[in-house]
Amino acid sequence: MAAAPIGRRGDSAARVLPGGRARAVGLGLVLVLGVLACGPGDAPPPAGSSDGSATAGGSPTPFGPKVPGRVLLIGIDGATLRVVEPMIAEGRLPNLAGIARKGVSGPLKSLHPLLSPRVWTTIATGKRPEQHGIKRWMTPKRAGNPSRFYLSSDRRGAALWNIASDAGLRVGVINWLVTYPPEVVRGVMVTDHALPGAGEGRQFIKNLFVPKRKARRDGPSQGQGNGDRKTAPDAAGRAAAPATYPEAWQARVEALFEERAPLTRVPDPFAGVLLPKWVWPDKLRDFLHQDEALARIALAVEREVRPDVLMVLFQGIDRVSHWLWGCLEDPELYPERLRPRTEERQGGAAALQQYYAFTDALIGKLLQNFGPGDLVVVVSDHGFEAGVTWKVLTGIHHSERAEDGVLFARGPGVRPGRAEGVTVADVTPTVLAWLGLAVAEDMDGRVAGFLEPATPVKRVASYDGIPIARLGAGHSGAEERYLEQLRELGYLE
Repeated sequence: MAAAPIGRRGDSAARVLPGGRARAVGLGLVLVLGVLACGPGDAPPPAGSSDGSATAGGSPTPFGPKVPGRVLLIGIDGATLRVVEPMIAEGRLPNLAGIARKGVSGPLKSLHPLLSPRVWTTIATGKRPEQHGIKRWMTPKRAGNPSRFYLSSDRRGAALWNIASDAGLRVGVINWLVTYPPEVVRGVMVTDHALPGAGEGRQFIKNLFVPKRKARRDGPSQGQGNGDRKTAPDAAGRAAAPATYPEAWQARVEALFEERAPLTRVPDPFAGVLLPKWVWPDKLRDFLHQDEALARIALAVEREVRPDVLMVLFQGIDRVSHWLWGCLEDPELYPERLRPRTEERQGGAAALQQYYAFTDALIGKLLQNFGPGDLVVVVSDHGFEAGVTWKVLTGIHHSERAEDGVLFARGPGVRPGRAEGVTVADVTPTVLAWLGLAVAEDMDGRVAGFLEPATPVKRVASYDGIPIARLGAGHSGAEERYLEQLRELGYLE
């Protein structure tokens, strides 16, 4: 007989209040009430601690199971082995090399179309888009319903952070795609709409090509991130939802974003090199600063929450690759106007590789808090290939040539060697099995073959019964700038 779905009888979908406050539903949200009772800036003590102090992995949590250690899951949007493996061989990515040396590395098979929201949601749920419901960046246009960004409330079923929270584990979720509006978790969620600088410069390319629209569309608030979040209504007149949980973390995010002291020793990838004439270094530096801010935020969550499961998504490699990928490809694959001179080609390739080195250094900062008894997993959603979008972008990910992302993993039970045959749907089942939590029968993924769990893999029919509460709904104040960036990168017309 199949096991009953994990969850609590009588509970179902999330409930929210329009003012952005979570509301508990039945007995299923006792945990939520406990979290909210701590006040807007407080939270329950870390798992395994009664006083808020950090505890080592392997100790039982107050509400959940004993776990073998903690989990660090890092996403690197657009990273490919075509760049990573040669750089590891050259000794330029020491942190990824260290993970591979102690554990496994190899390709991570993605799914088509290679669009980030659908793939990152599959990574977080173990389910294909047909099940979780996030299929593209935007919802389809229907009669009376204009297209809009997919929201976390459009996702069907539980994600890894919901499952871990429900089991009593502490979680930290930083910048994972399609997490706005934020979900109530046992820990901290910083959604993909939270970063103040994420919208800066998103009008830049469009204004170059349509200069007459600049004065009309660019107002004082453009490029100011989400400072208007509390006042910007959506089409239905609803106030903006918070972009973090707890809501007080938004101020922390904005303060951490403003820090300018370098977090790594990697030099500016875009300084001292000659780039193709269609590339603007300051534009690319925006992506660098955003990734650095995300690392700062993750480190702050680590210090203050010490989550059992920490998930962080860096997007800079994808953004920079859209601009500079052609510098790594045969010039004959491009029209003459997009064939850089030798010096520009060399400079662009060096800058993109240096951005990989910068990202590796950020990974190193996060690794400092995770020891040999913890599980570390680094994944990407796709690779890159030659192609042209928006007249000046030379990297795309449309065909099988860009299908494989990257996979690195190390920790107890990870059998060293080459990882083969692992898919994006396998990530969540593998993490659950390592934690000793049940893998759902309705997940499309399986436990990766390189993992030898400390205990036999448990099974459950489904996690879809877990109640999910969210802080409000509506317009975040960042959608227009988000749209412009996606148009700029060739995702939308």
